[in-house]
Amino acid sequence: MLKTYAPRLTGADLRPLLDELHATPAQASKFLQVTERSVWRWLSEGSAPFPVLAALWHETPTGRHVTALDVGNELVINRGLAQAHEKAHAAAVATLGRLLAIGDFGAANDPVIQGPPPGGSGGFAAGPRYSAQVMRAQARALRG
Repeated sequence: MLKTYAPRLTGADLRPLLDELHATPAQASKFLQVTERSVWRWLSEGSAPFPVLAALWHETPTGRHVTALDVGNELVINRGLAQAHEKAHAAAVATLGRLLAIGDFGAANDPVIQGPPPGGSGGFAAGPRYSAQVMRAQARALRG
């Protein structure tokens, strides 16, 4: 969930917010999905709830600007995280390639890297098995 900044607002800030938005109490009530009577009461008492004030503030030019900055910052952060994960993945793949290239132990249970062989017209058709030995050879070829 994206968190945005909202300044400390009090019920007395309702009138300036409506003025900045050039909104009437009727328009504000429709936007907030409350009765017009509630908006008039908040104006007369100077006691609008904070969620109402924050919602109106986010509709002001300043509020929209701050929200856009928050979204932009979130995008930059997530893009940086994605790039960091890509670098970590590339480093892990390189490390795996080096280990496979130097670790030829000839184990009887070398793993099959790429699933079962492709099926034929029944049963198991002979297909390439990509063992650790094949992967080591490919790693040497890529480095060479």
